[in-house]
Amino acid sequence: MRLLDDKRKVKTVRVLVYPNITYQKDLSKDSYIQVIKQQISLLNEIRDDLWFYVILPTRRRSKNNPNGSFETLLDFPNVKQWYITIPKYPPAMRSHFNVCNMQKMLDKGLDFDLVMSHLPEHTHALENTMYNLTHHVPPVFGYCHWFDLKNVVTWSKDSFLQNVTGLLEMDRCYLNTQHQKDMVLNQARETFNDDTIDRLNNILEVQHLGVYREDIVSNINDKPEKVIVFNHRPDTYKHFNQFIAVTDKLWKMRQDFTVWVPLLDAGNHDEENRFREYVDVKKSDNTVSKKMNYYNQLKKCYMGFSPKQKYGGWSVATTDGMMNGVPYIMYDDTYYKELYPHGDFFENDHEALMLLNTYLDDPKYRNEEAQKALDYMSSSMVYKNEIIKMSEYMDDLLARQKVMRATKILSDTETDKLEKIIEFIKKGAATKQQIMDYLGWGRGIKWSPYRRALMNHPNIFDVMDEYPMYIWRDMNG
Repeated sequence: MRLLDDKRKVKTVRVLVYPNITYQKDLSKDSYIQVIKQQISLLNEIRDDLWFYVILPTRRRSKNNPNGSFETLLDFPNVKQWYITIPKYPPAMRSHFNVCNMQKMLDKGLDFDLVMSHLPEHTHALENTMYNLTHHVPPVFGYCHWFDLKNVVTWSKDSFLQNVTGLLEMDRCYLNTQHQKDMVLNQARETFNDDTIDRLNNILEVQHLGVYREDIVSNINDKPEKVIVFNHRPDTYKHFNQFIAVTDKLWKMRQDFTVWVPLLDAGNHDEENRFREYVDVKKSDNTVSKKMNYYNQLKKCYMGFSPKQKYGGWSVATTDGMMNGVPYIMYDDTYYKELYPHGDFFENDHEALMLLNTYLDDPKYRNEEAQKALDYMSSSMVYKNEIIKMSEYMDDLLARQKVMRATKILSDTETDKLEKIIEFIKKGAATKQQIMDYLGWGRGIKWSPYRRALMNHPNIFDVMDEYPMYIWRDMNG
């Protein structure tokens, strides 16, 4: 990552990042945290003008977080972390928006050029609150990790309609597979007319979650241990029980393998009657701080198993394994074929069992498939390529925003407000709050067009710091 000098003078783009936290028990395992960490890291490799305000849940002490500290999760020099109370239960989290919490955080002296929201359900409330508290009406884009699809949710009252209406107020929302997008559009057609579906189709943009190029191993392990890894969450929506049913049959046929489930808690393992002598219950925590240990364990594995998914989303677990040289057999559906079209696919337990035996019986074939998967990761699955496109879109969003224009003289006694601001900045560095006080502006002023005009001015710059500071730099001197 490019290091950022303190208080560098640039054309800073200030981004509010709104979260979708579903696993507060251990934030390092939360999908939103994993994705936003990747996105910020890669954006910082691409450009050096971004400042992020990232919202996180109020810090709680736990076994995995004894000090109640999350700072290391998003430890970037251009990130300011803010903390608010967020319900732990995902359905409650999606319906909960606390204006008072936001009011404590959104200082009117701050600037916001873009909102990157990972929770579309809150788009309207967020836009309304930001305008009232900050004088900003920034465009909203982002990423959606979960849609309350009726065939997927297990709770009685879903938030799908709120999800869709929030999406319709966004400029763009990324999601991780075409399969997922099709599921959303199909369910939306039950409620919304064709014009609305067309709008939704244009807003939703597929962005496959790839891998860091530097995380891809250079060579496969051609002498692995006979370990079958299931590194997905061992839950019903990941069809974990079906996987165990297949490996039970495999164990009756042969006893030359073990199964590793990194996310299986030993307590749940016994409680749910999933104990098997061939299942390895030793923990290798898939956390940010212990990521390399997790990767090192993956490298030793013989093959991986990618199950049927009710949700049809991207499988980070699968790409984790493949970039470490592990071949996977995958359920035969479009979401896996988007991920890796050249893999071995199964439609039922019998076909899965046959493929497991084929790999275990033929090390040469296993190694060939491992190499093919690794090569594909390098050629087609580098996430930075997707983030370059997203960075270009962010610039496009900014370019489409309204820009205040100066008109020189309004009367004999009053010059144009923009000209007044420019002359004020010329006299010395000025904060947004100082400018607002100088002009006597209060609530109701739309500051965003003035901000865009200042950032478009060849001689005016902002500082790379939490608080904006407008500085005049004579480019001819």
